[in-house]
Amino acid sequence: MEQIKIHKIIRSKRRTVALVISPDAALTVRAPMRLPLDYIEKLVSKKSSWIKRKISDIQSRPKTRPKEFVDGEEFLYLGEAFRLKIVDEKQISIGEYLYFPRSMLLKAKENLKEWYKSQIKQRIEERIAWYARQAGVDNMSIAITGAQKRWGSCANKSSLNFSWRLAMAPLEVIDCVLAHELAHIKERNHSANFWCKVRALIPDYKKHVSWLKANEHLLHI
Repeated sequence: MEQIKIHKIIRSKRRTVALVISPDAALTVRAPMRLPLDYIEKLVSKKSSWIKRKISDIQSRPKTRPKEFVDGEEFLYLGEAFRLKIVDEKQISIGEYLYFPRSMLLKAKENLKEWYKSQIKQRIEERIAWYARQAGVDNMSIAITGAQKRWGSCANKSSLNFSWRLAMAPLEVIDCVLAHELAHIKERNHSANFWCKVRALIPDYKKHVSWLKANEHLLHI
C-alpha cells in the first residue's frame, strides 16, 4: 500500500488531532504537543481512504491561471465576477466594472490585495457586531491576514484573524466564517457543542462550508 506523505506536523496546545488537506493537495497534521509520532502515523494510515479521496478531489479541479491584469479579465468580489477596466484614476473602485488605475499596474497584484484587505475589513467590522451579540461575545479585535490555507483563526478570547481572500467570497459564506471563529471563542475545539453554537448563528452553515471547499481554488489572484 502506498504510504501517504505528511508534509507538515503543527503542534500546539490543542487536545485533538486535525488532518488538513491544503489547496495544493498537501497533508498537514495539527496535533497536541506531546502526541507520539507513531500515533499520528497510525491515524493517517487509518484515514488513508479519506485523505486520498480529498487529494484526488483537489487535483481534479480546474487549474486557475495567474491573473494578467488586462481589460476584460474577471475578478471576484463578494462572490460576483467583475470585469477589469484599466482607467486613469488614482484609486481602485467597484461598480459596473472593477476599475483599476493604470498607475498601479506595475505592482498590480500587491495593490489589488491591499484593496481587498481594506474591503473585507470594512465588511467584517460591519457584520461581526451583530453575530457577536447573538453569540454573547464582546471586546474583540479583528485582524486581516495574508493566510493562504486558513480562512479564519481565533488567536485568543479577544483576537480574531481573517484571510483577505474572503473578500472574493459571497457574503453568506463570509458570515459562516465569522460564526465559526466566534464559536471558537467559547469552544476551543470542533466538538458537538461547538457546531451547535455555529448552527445557532448560521442554521444552514453546512451549505456554505461546502461552497467554500468546492470553490476555494478560485479565491486567488
